[in-house]
Amino acid sequence: MFTLLPLMAVVSAQSPLPNDAKAADAVAAFSSLCVNMFVGETSDIDPARFNVTKLDEDTVREVKPEQAGRPLWDVTSKASDAHMLVHYEPTGMCVVEVHDADEAAIRASYLGLVDQTALRIGQSAKPQTGRVTVVDGKNATSSMWRIDGGPKGSIALTITTYPVAKFMIQHLMTASYVR
Repeated sequence: MFTLLPLMAVVSAQSPLPNDAKAADAVAAFSSLCVNMFVGETSDIDPARFNVTKLDEDTVREVKPEQAGRPLWDVTSKASDAHMLVHYEPTGMCVVEVHDADEAAIRASYLGLVDQTALRIGQSAKPQTGRVTVVDGKNATSSMWRIDGGPKGSIALTITTYPVAKFMIQHLMTASYVR
């Protein structure tokens, strides 16, 4: 177990992080559709930047059977062709699943969003203990930050990334209230 912030600082100091439009667009969509809701703002997404399609029930059962009976949206960036699935869990969690994006770039963009979110509500982001799990011989890395003082309580922002786009979903971002 580790905290990602020191790791990101070392990576940033040693080499420039890759600029990946898919990563930037995925984090922007997550910010608009999920984070805004948890900081008390409108959850709007820029229709000039993204296409958003609510999937029909048959497609939901085929793509994500565990979501059957609940809304699932396909979100695509018009410029970078980033593909995401977005859903809201009954537990109050907003989830964005990213098909593929550079791992270092999405982590860097996400960390920027964590800092920006903390500033928006006038609090600091507290890193929580991270986790690395080996999946098919590669590390899936999970990191979480807690931001106290949100309009409805403390907020948890979490990201899990995988180094390659081997699966239908390479990265997972969530926003929720801390219970």
